[in-house]
Amino acid sequence: MDSKSTIRKSKGSSFIQWIFKSEFSISILSLLISLAVLALMSLIYGADPWAVISSLFQGALRGKRSIVFTLMQMAPLILTGLAVYIPYKAGFFNIGGQGQLEIGALAAVFVTTNMKGSPFVVITVALLVSMAVGIVAVLIPLFLKVKRGANEVTTTIMMNFTCVNLVYALVTSVMKDPKAFYGATRAVPAEYQLMAFPSATGVHIGVWLAVLIALIAAWLMKNSVTGFQLKAVGYNQQAAKTAGINVGKILKGSVIAGAALAGLAGGIEVMGVTYRVAEGWALPWGFTGVSVAFLGANPLGIIPVAFILAILETGARYMQAMTGVPSAMISIMQGIPVVLFVCLNSWFMLRKLKGKN
Repeated sequence: MDSKSTIRKSKGSSFIQWIFKSEFSISILSLLISLAVLALMSLIYGADPWAVISSLFQGALRGKRSIVFTLMQMAPLILTGLAVYIPYKAGFFNIGGQGQLEIGALAAVFVTTNMKGSPFVVITVALLVSMAVGIVAVLIPLFLKVKRGANEVTTTIMMNFTCVNLVYALVTSVMKDPKAFYGATRAVPAEYQLMAFPSATGVHIGVWLAVLIALIAAWLMKNSVTGFQLKAVGYNQQAAKTAGINVGKILKGSVIAGAALAGLAGGIEVMGVTYRVAEGWALPWGFTGVSVAFLGANPLGIIPVAFILAILETGARYMQAMTGVPSAMISIMQGIPVVLFVCLNSWFMLRKLKGKN
């Protein structure tokens, strides 16, 4: 009996190690547990758990129109996920993605409604300006982190309030469309809206740009000297300095790159989907990006995780209409996986430490 129990224990331990062999596998397990939690919570509303989950996926993936909208929701989540992931790997926790995104979107609208020229030139300038404005939105937190040692979580959250309220102030005053009866900018002219590619799909080119950026980031993180240096700085700044790495340069570069991607997310969203910035126009893409970054665990993993969370977002209303379960439940669903990820990852790390001792 003792030998059999030892074998079972060994097999169980091996299975656990297989599950936890990478952060991405922990993320998948967290998402699966979250779906189980959604199923259990649906019972509170007297709904059939299977009907709730199936309607959630049907709302996001049933028919071309639903799939296209889900893919378009995926684009800002990929970019805001990278906006968190890249600085975080260097030791900077950027929670300011929402503000950077919204101010970037407003900048893109300003360019497209005031600049004349060929579509290629105007679109390119608008996206570059959205990135530049996103960078501006992170400069104060970055300065306070580098020069004063201020906690970047606090300062980037404060910049969210600053950027979002600035956007609302502008769309209700100097940038307000005179024809609009509520706070909203003029619409992006049709010739400067992001084209669908391929045209038959209806998926605008910004979606493919976001995926391409994630693929490039994955390659750089794995194969470039800069990617190695960035991870080294995040693991141990003092050791990185000893190895001759310019810690300040890597940290600043990663934060600037992350903020630029958040600003780009805003530019893509406003030029490819909403076409104008208005009061309450944005979903919480910047905050959801935190979940995407942690659950994705790497730039390649960010793509499928962003797609999964986009499914939750786009399928929520259909789920509510079909089953009566509130769509607000999805907001809980987007937070639970991160909590589970942290708990499961910490538990496994403790097991490894105990095993070594």
